[in-house]
Amino acid sequence: MEWNVVDGKLVNTFKFQSQTELVSFLLKVAIFADEINHHPDCKIFKAFQLEITLFTYDQQKITELDDQLANKIDELYR
Repeated sequence: MEWNVVDGKLVNTFKFQSQTELVSFLLKVAIFADEINHHPDCKIFKAFQLEITLFTYDQQKITELDDQLANKIDELYR
């Protein structure tokens, strides 16, 4: 998956066949995010699409944690 930098943040959109599939994926992302204590901003739109934004707010930039989480999200989506 290709992550884009939008307003200094990593952003990607993921498409699913159902909300159940979307929520199942989001739960896997949330479990990993809790493990590394680094959490994405998420927005569900058009019923079956999930936009994920990664940014380290306390450092006001994209950090290694954002890259690590992006890679894991890509792995989970495949």
